Amino acid sequence: MRTKSKYTGLLLAIVMVIASAFPAFACTSVPVSKGASADGSVMTAHTCDGWYDARTYVVPGKTHKPEDTFKCYRDHLHADYAEPELIGEIPEAPVTYTYFHAGYPYMNEHQVIMGETTIGNRSELSTDIGLLYIDTLQILGLQRAKTAREAVQIMGELAETYGYIDGGECLTVGDPNEIWHFEVMPPGNFQKGAIWAAVRIPEGHVGVSANRSRICEVNPDDPENYMCSSNVFDVAIENGWWDPESGEEFLFWKAYCPSNWFGCKLREWRVLSMVAPSLNLDPNADRYPFTVKAERPITVQDMMNIYRDHYQGTEFDMADAPGWYLKDAEGNPVVDKQGNPVKTPYAQPNPGTARRQHIGIPVNMRNIAVPYCSYFTIVQARDWLPDPVGGLCWFGLSNPLSSVYVPIYCGVDSLPKNYAVNDRKVFTFDSMKESAWWVFEYMDNLVSRRYVDILADLNKVREPFEAEQFELQPVIEKAAVELYEKDPALAKTFLTNYTHSRCAKAVDTYYRAAEELTLKWNDNTF
Repeated sequence: MRTKSKYTGLLLAIVMVIASAFPAFACTSVPVSKGASADGSVMTAHTCDGWYDARTYVVPGKTHKPEDTFKCYRDHLHADYAEPELIGEIPEAPVTYTYFHAGYPYMNEHQVIMGETTIGNRSELSTDIGLLYIDTLQILGLQRAKTAREAVQIMGELAETYGYIDGGECLTVGDPNEIWHFEVMPPGNFQKGAIWAAVRIPEGHVGVSANRSRICEVNPDDPENYMCSSNVFDVAIENGWWDPESGEEFLFWKAYCPSNWFGCKLREWRVLSMVAPSLNLDPNADRYPFTVKAERPITVQDMMNIYRDHYQGTEFDMADAPGWYLKDAEGNPVVDKQGNPVKTPYAQPNPGTARRQHIGIPVNMRNIAVPYCSYFTIVQARDWLPDPVGGLCWFGLSNPLSSVYVPIYCGVDSLPKNYAVNDRKVFTFDSMKESAWWVFEYMDNLVSRRYVDILADLNKVREPFEAEQFELQPVIEKAAVELYEKDPALAKTFLTNYTHSRCAKAVDTYYRAAEELTLKWNDNTF
């Protein structure tokens, strides 16, 4: 247990920074290079924090006629509760590839993978002249690209040609060989186009995007490691955000989104510290390295731990705030038989505003795992396997802290129907299993009632479920590869059936667990 003075002092030192006016951006993306992962895969990941379309399904590739067009929408990423607005069309590609749709699409049939976070931009850059939002760019990139580099080039060129009208965004874009950190912003008031830059994550390194621009140097003379729009320096010069005559180095983030919001920095600090703890990064620093060299190989399980993190073991863990610890009638700490302070069983890492005020937490620490997450992904691209087997998304719904991951292979023909159903305005127990999202959301609400005890019970079924998947994985993939060599269509059917079976088992496991835990922890048993 921390002392109250230390906890309060640290929080009050940053409260004014957090409380300053800043958009309520969300999401965290972690790109992992091939040389940093334990199995040699390229990985990226994403938490889609906020009310976004959590429905996921397969969009098949097609061959198109010359006169075919691609329709551009506004608010397509909220299509689960509002009809998207058609705002224009652009020429369709002759051939499009199969991709996996969600609020922010995440994978295609060629093992191109993506994660996303909103980073914002200077207000002077905003514009409404154009057709493309970030989710539209992702769809176009996944439909048209066979490599990460190609996807970045396609998205950048289309944004410049047809106009990017969304806020500043970051995409982490990978394939079986490399991964890129791509940032794109609108070009300025009454302008049509885009400003963008992309940096390749160095081999052996891990990066992070947690809602603020992180690209520093941009070097067009090094196309192996950098890509950018033609206006990347000019817009900064024209607006007085960078003077090349000053001798000061051009920094993309400083020119276009100079934010030091603590809520972003804390997530960056936590991810980079978990990957490279010996650096002893300062949680109150203004800036962190763009990437860090992984001090040990990063596994999928390590990524899952990152995305379930709430700063446990640090002074920022809201589940361990002094206000959760019990006191007797005289105000003295309550201790157990071993002399340890006793914490209320209602302590939790994501207390709401009223509860934070009640127990004396000045501000929300903005954990990596949050209850308002819509869905989350960890996506792998693996060069030693054929594409249908090599591309693998570990997918989950609701809060990653309480939810579970299931495997989705990029060779599958379809996903379960209940993973493509989500009406958050309607809930009934009778139809809960018809929408997978509601099963996991119900469990998260249950866990939040008595976090420590109920999560411990949930882990008794969740941990074996996920362990079983990792035990089955080499057997399933060996069989899939053997089938693929003989009959690719049969291999895809095999993978589709396996993915469906894991999704169904996840929903059933959580539904049954919810029944049992509701009974065990009802009010009369407290």
